[in-house]
Order: sequence, then structure tokens, then C-alpha cells
Amino acid sequence: MELNTKTLLDFDAALEVPNYDRSKVTTGIVHFGVGGFHRAHQAMYIDNLLRRGEGFDWGICGVGVMPSDRRMKDA
Repeated sequence: MELNTKTLLDFDAALEVPNYDRSKVTTGIVHFGVGGFHRAHQAMYIDNLLRRGEGFDWGICGVGVMPSDRRMKDA
């Protein structure tokens, strides 16, 4: 299954998906590199903030500048 906004509701109800309108989120953070550590920490805190209906101006724009960052972009 392709992961995108339209398919989020097709996932099992036990899987947490965003409960907020992602189109309302604007970039407030530019993060160089979007590896697992970033996703498990900074991105999780921002997601929790958005789930509370706050911080819609703190969306994250991940920027990869190294050749090894291509793998995450392609994922």
C-alpha cells in the first residue's frame, strides 16, 4: 500500500496516524538529516504538539545534503 494522505484512514485502527489536518502545518524548523534519531525525538515531540492542536507553525522540513541521505528521501 502506498503511504499518503488519502491512504492514512485505510490502515488498521490500532496504528496511530495523524489526527490533525497536515495541510495546515507550515515549516518552522529546517532539520539537516532526517534519520531515525531525529524522527524518534524531535519529530515525535512536534507530532505530539500538533495532536494537541498546537504548534502548526512548527512543521519540520527535512533537508538531506549528503549522498547517503538519498535513501531516506526515496523511502
